[in-house]
Amino acid sequence: MFLKKSLHNLLCLLLCCLACAGSTDGKAETITLIGEDSWYPYSAVKDGKNRGFAVDVIKAAYAAVNIDVRFIATPYSRCLMLVKSGQELGCFDSLKDIALEPDFIFHKEAIFKASVGIYARTDSPQSRVSKINVQELQKYVIGVTHGYTYGNAFENDARIVREAAPSDLSSLRKLLLGRSDYSLIYTRIADYLSSVHPDEFKGKIQQTGILLEDSLYVSFSKRRPESQRYANALDQGLRQIKANGVYAAIERKWARPEP
Repeated sequence: MFLKKSLHNLLCLLLCCLACAGSTDGKAETITLIGEDSWYPYSAVKDGKNRGFAVDVIKAAYAAVNIDVRFIATPYSRCLMLVKSGQELGCFDSLKDIALEPDFIFHKEAIFKASVGIYARTDSPQSRVSKINVQELQKYVIGVTHGYTYGNAFENDARIVREAAPSDLSSLRKLLLGRSDYSLIYTRIADYLSSVHPDEFKGKIQQTGILLEDSLYVSFSKRRPESQRYANALDQGLRQIKANGVYAAIERKWARPEP
């Protein structure tokens, strides 16, 4: 009996030591993710740093599971290329749609939801069309941003003529020049661009509809064996910060972002 008790105590001691060894210094591991360089207020470079609502949410979610995130910034199309090829771990902010799902690993908890607005020139006949849908877009030239995806219905419709631009800002400028009839821009992005370029856009563009409202995610590389683990960790962290009020606090912070 004494021997059994001694062996039991020794086993408990060994298990305790192993558990402690797994977190000896308590230091968080660090990963690198790519955020878009010009998609404020979600993700952009400001004052030499990645800033935005999505940046804060991802950082807080990973911090909740003891993971630090280093952010780097690129245009979105390059962001996707680097992750798809396995050169980088993950890219945000991505729609989980038919254009991206085959090539990337996605987590389950959304970072946020956002609406893609349909914008027209205020002096154009298109501005007077109400409740335009995807099928009706086939009649027009539609401004899009290079590398962006716009949901399954739009991505599956090869009859829609697209006018690609390197950025949302460029897409709106093409709209004003008549290069496109409509431009697809996330509503918060359009509001921000109008606020910082009032001479260009104030009173000259208007939203005529919503293409879609959908969730956005980090798209992880299928070529990196650690991707699924970090996708799962992000889900865990997002659930925690949504439950403990941290997510709501970040939402309040970015409700009215400064230019």
